[in-house]
Amino acid sequence: MDESGTPVAASKAQEITCPQCGRYVGPLARCPHCGARQPQRIGPRALRIAVLLLATAGLFLLWLLAIHRAPPLVKIADIQPTMNFALVRVAGKAAGEARTFREAGKLRSVRFTVNDGTGDLSVSAYGKQAEQLALFDRIPRAGDVLEVAGILSVDADKNVSLRLQSGDALKLQRAEKTLPALPDVKGVPEGGQVLVTGTVTRVIAPRPGSRAPYVVTVRDAAGEQQFVIWAGVFEQHAGRERLVTGAAIRAQVTAENYKGKLQLKLGRAADLELVMPAAAPATNAAPKAAGP
Repeated sequence: MDESGTPVAASKAQEITCPQCGRYVGPLARCPHCGARQPQRIGPRALRIAVLLLATAGLFLLWLLAIHRAPPLVKIADIQPTMNFALVRVAGKAAGEARTFREAGKLRSVRFTVNDGTGDLSVSAYGKQAEQLALFDRIPRAGDVLEVAGILSVDADKNVSLRLQSGDALKLQRAEKTLPALPDVKGVPEGGQVLVTGTVTRVIAPRPGSRAPYVVTVRDAAGEQQFVIWAGVFEQHAGRERLVTGAAIRAQVTAENYKGKLQLKLGRAADLELVMPAAAPATNAAPKAAGP
């Protein structure tokens, strides 16, 4: 029985029969027997469309929630094998200079290490993500404060690494530091950074088709010193045409071991500054007149 006292079977029958002639109508909007218009009912087709729209709207809201929700911030020491492929954030400092890998003059990948006080984590960026880091000057340097978001990878030996989610997934704050002037390249430890200032006395460009770097020789009060600029970094410098003999420069360079020898390398185009030489003082005194 329903609330009005009518048997349920009779109530269901009324829903599928014509109220005028009492014959079976089913889901039709008009009685096929007497032609009377039937009360409006939600048809199966309309019901399916409504359910589909509601499901689509729910999935869209879940997608919005997923892309706008920040990944959880974790400590490196707390990363477990069960967190393989998890999307997380890690905050800390760059433990050293980032390594860049190029092929045919194009940046292919960037790799650096993050230390958050509980451990070290290797972070990699490939392809478009690596190019975005270079384009927006976000390639980390030693001591930079950063926060990265990406996908964890934990192998069977419990080696942990993180793949950067996108170029925007790295927040970077450059470390402020005063670099010592270069006394002698032999006294600079590998990975150490120094400041080279002076006047360019020679620029040796690589031969066409060669993978050799540009070699820049700079003279200051203590003597001459050389550093190299790889082609990928050289092409990124907006003032590369003015890097010629006689130009006054200030460059932040890094010592690296190359084929068993220590050499200085310009790591970023932004670390080379072309300094305008001071203008000669103007002479306002009038020439003396010749005596009698």
